[in-house]
This record gives sequence, C-alpha cells and structure tokens, in this order.
Amino acid sequence: MDYEDILMALKNGNIPPKGTLDLAMERDKEIQEFEKILSQIESGKAVVKFINGQFGAGKSFFLKVIEEMAYKNNFAVSWITLSNEIPFNKFDVVYRNIAQNLKVKTGEGLTHIMNRWIAGIKMKAIDEDDDPINQNKLIVENIQEDLKNVRIHSNSIATAIEHYYKFSNSSDNEMASHVQAWLRGDSKIPFTVKREFGVKGDVDKESAMKFLEALSVFIKSAGYSGLVVLLDEAEFIMKLHTKKLRDIAYNYMRDLYDECSKGNFKNSLFVFAGTPQFFEDSKKGIRSYQALENRITKVIKSKAKDLRTPIIELEGFNKKETLMEIATKLMVMHEEVYKWNASDKFTPIIENIATKHEENTELTEGKVIPRTFMKSFISALDTVEQNQELFESKEPILELFDDKDNESSDDFDDEDW
Repeated sequence: MDYEDILMALKNGNIPPKGTLDLAMERDKEIQEFEKILSQIESGKAVVKFINGQFGAGKSFFLKVIEEMAYKNNFAVSWITLSNEIPFNKFDVVYRNIAQNLKVKTGEGLTHIMNRWIAGIKMKAIDEDDDPINQNKLIVENIQEDLKNVRIHSNSIATAIEHYYKFSNSSDNEMASHVQAWLRGDSKIPFTVKREFGVKGDVDKESAMKFLEALSVFIKSAGYSGLVVLLDEAEFIMKLHTKKLRDIAYNYMRDLYDECSKGNFKNSLFVFAGTPQFFEDSKKGIRSYQALENRITKVIKSKAKDLRTPIIELEGFNKKETLMEIATKLMVMHEEVYKWNASDKFTPIIENIATKHEENTELTEGKVIPRTFMKSFISALDTVEQNQELFESKEPILELFDDKDNESSDDFDDEDW
C-alpha cells in the first residue's frame, strides 16, 4: 500500500485510491451491515440503499469502502457520479456509463469480464474432453447454459454475447469490437452491422432497465458474486431544470427500487449517496416525489440508528478516541513515508488536537467533519516535518490548529468526499 498516495489524497480532500477500509473509523456498524448485504447479494437478492450525509461527512469515502469490500468478495463494481453528462432522468445514459465503468479485481471493462468467462469455459472443455470437435460442442453448450437466465431479461444481450464468442474465436476482431460497443450502449452502430450479430435497435430509455437486469444476471453467470453500482452525488437530480425532468429521474429511482424488491434484479446492489437536502427538500428533493418518499423514508422517528432501513445516515465523528486513533494512523504513515520521528512531537498532544477540533463544531451539531480533520492533521505533519527547528515545543504545533473557521468551512461546494 502506498502511504504517500493516501496522505496526498486526504490532504487534498480526495478519496485515496486504496486503504479506505483501514481509515473508516466509527463506521463499524455500517461496515458490518454492508458485509451482510453483500452476502445476501451473492445469494441472489437485489438491494437499493441510500447514504445520507453532509458535505465532507464521508459519503464518497464510504462508497470507496463499499467498493473495496466488493472487490475483496469478487463482485463487479461500477461507480458513476451523477452530473450534466450523466443525468438520472436519462436512464439509457445511466446504463451506458454503468456498463462502461465496470471493474473487477483482476481488471477493467465488460470485455475483460467476457474474455475471462470464455477462457474459463474453454479450460473446462479441455479438461473434460481431448477431442477438439467435442470441446467446441461443450463450449457452445456451456455458453448457452450460462446465458439461459440472461435471455429471460434480454434475448438481444444473450444473442450478442454468443456472437461475441463466435467473432473472437474466429479472430474477427472488428465485429467483436462492434458487439462490445453495442453491449456498452453505443447507439451509433449501423443496422447492417447489428444484423450480423443478431440484434435490432439499441439501448434506449424504454429498454435500459431490462438491459441492466440482463447485465447483472450475466455478471453472476460469468462467475462473479454479483454487481455493485455506486451512484455518487445523487443530489444533482435537484439541479435538473424542471419538475418534469426531476420527476422522471425520481420515477426511475422508484422503478429501480421496485424491480429489486420484486426480484427482477438478481445479485445486485445499488447505493445512492446524497446530501440531507436531497432527502429532505420538499420542492426539488425526494420529498417532492411522494411515490419514492413513501417507499424509502423512515416511519419511526428516533435518534437511534436503524441500518436496515433504505437510508443510512453518516454523521461526523463525535468521539475523541476516534480522532486520536485516526491521528495515530496518519502519523505512523507519515513517519514511514518521510522517515522522521513524528511520534515524539505529536503523541503527547494528540488529545489536545482532538479537543481543539471538538471545540470548533458550532455549525455541525458537535460533530467533527472527517475530511476537515484529516486535511488539517496531515497539513500539520507536513509543516512540522519540513520545519522541525520551528517546532521544538508543543505550543507552536498546537497553534497550527487554532483556526476558528469551524468545521463547515471546508470547500463544501466542491465534489463531496
């Protein structure tokens, strides 16, 4: 694990490429709940979850934690961020981006998944029979068997995947490439070309949900535990210009929730992350679309957490011990990267640093914003390491944390962390 990459990402307010599980403090119950959910997904269920948290509270960070857990358990993962380019009211665009952003622990892309699946089928055939003719027959039979459930949701996708095998097996790379593009949602492939691999039409707003169902079934058939789709910055839906467009987006969200509840999706997890305004605003947020709100909002009002409801709320840190534990981990990483003794200078005052952050939470209901704390602590480590002669005692180090701009001051109009 590259500690320098982790430290630089956190200092810049970004998510580290790896290692988020080790830094996910005060999230034990949430992690345990998603471990259970992933186990249920592997067994055939489909679930939609929502993450609710203020800017900087760690929504995107927690999505990264889920991603790491998913890869560890052999899931295929697709992470998309809703935006002008990926608006949720255009579900064909959403499907296209999900298909294009697929990753597994061994590589990236739907093509990688298909090639590994075909290679596995070929190896199985070779193990079962020495005769090349019988091997080819076994390969075709196993491909058809694996695609049987896919065909229930979309005959076109199953047919296209069968043709992908035929083209790639005969080294017709151009046609194989066209099939790959069509499966990823490319709508610019000529009709005459699509006819060569047995399909008509393209992914559109009417067919996209069925295509996504078929994709999730194929991923399971290809040997993976299931499909995990992470949808960040769901609050972008509120920026759609008209109520009609927002209602279309919320209706797709409701459809996705219902399709999972009905069992039409298999082995799938969809996680939306959004701000409290997204969940609470009655004009542009989820509350403006009653059919969705009635399905996902809590019916019991309590400060006690119920992680089995559709919406999980992420709060800032409220335990001094958590801040001290994170600070210690960051300090150890910093010592490893920059080869210096940070412990002598910081260990005696870690509790004081945590206290200072707690004192600066007037606007965040007494919760320390994770991003703010990590950024400031790593910045202090960097400053002291490069100017050790100026920080011989604890007082000048503590002064680095005297900023009274409050926990909410940290560029929260930018992309969430």
